[in-house]
Amino acid sequence: MAKILRKPRLLDLVIKAIHLCGWDVLILSPQGAHPFALSVFKGDSKVSLLVYIWNLTYGGYPRDSNEFRIQVTGVDQIEIREGFQTLLLGWADDLGVFAGFDATKHQVPMSGRSPSIQIRKEALEKAVKNGFAPQARDNNEIAIAFRPGFFISYVLGASDLHQTSAAVLESKALERISKAEAVDFDLADIQPQTRRQVLQTMNRKIRDARFRANVLLAYGHRCCVCGLQLDLLDAAHIIPVEHELGTDEIKNGLSLCALHHRAFDHALIAVRTDYTIACSNKEFQRLRSIGWHGGESEFKAALRDQILLPPKKEIHPAPEYLEFGQKLRGWAN
Repeated sequence: MAKILRKPRLLDLVIKAIHLCGWDVLILSPQGAHPFALSVFKGDSKVSLLVYIWNLTYGGYPRDSNEFRIQVTGVDQIEIREGFQTLLLGWADDLGVFAGFDATKHQVPMSGRSPSIQIRKEALEKAVKNGFAPQARDNNEIAIAFRPGFFISYVLGASDLHQTSAAVLESKALERISKAEAVDFDLADIQPQTRRQVLQTMNRKIRDARFRANVLLAYGHRCCVCGLQLDLLDAAHIIPVEHELGTDEIKNGLSLCALHHRAFDHALIAVRTDYTIACSNKEFQRLRSIGWHGGESEFKAALRDQILLPPKKEIHPAPEYLEFGQKLRGWAN
């Protein structure tokens, strides 16, 4: 039987999912309040969230054994608050995935009832495998199951993912996106253009989230340059994904802390084809010449001689990618 988690633990899981996606979060609501009011942000991007969340559990006999549900309790009505995006979520603790429902479709006052909202177990299991899975529901709603590493991708695309009849017709495209299959030709005829653009953007975000999750897992959630964890990691493309040769293969990725990610992108450091770490003498000389070399000794002392590598040799950074990535960044030693 699935463990029933209390609200503080569910909030903790939401916060950890946000951090896993590389975003920061502030709790705006008073302690013990539900829904949770959150401000999530990264750089110039910011979203205010109103998060309703319950445990996803099997409904019990005589219900379908493939049906999981949230039981909406403790609230009079799902609130749509100005300036906030309302999330209606379930958490399946046994599987480690969220389910997101369309809050606008569940606006009926509860009036003492505790209605349930269902999702199929097969959708949850697909999300475990693929990271993200859509499911059409009987009320003309698309439910979305997703792993924690896809939380922000879900947030940024939720309003369009939960579209009604047109989205139901597009669910096959969503499923192909969830499997990281090529979908551009499938999206060409989708109207209106704004929805097609959303699906194309979602495709990119899902690929980004999958790349990040796969690379960080491969490197044991450590910076390959300094060994740091502390939930401060990025998945960096060796050949940028914008380049025609850029791919989402793990061997085109490095797990880097925020500091060493910037140093790598700015060609202050490089990873040689034998996986040793090099510092750019030319760049450090330039920084000394303008008096911007503070912390140089400490920075260099924190570097490993060679990067940490994934246990599996077949997903080690490809030497040809490392060499080409250096050229693209104008590396000079």
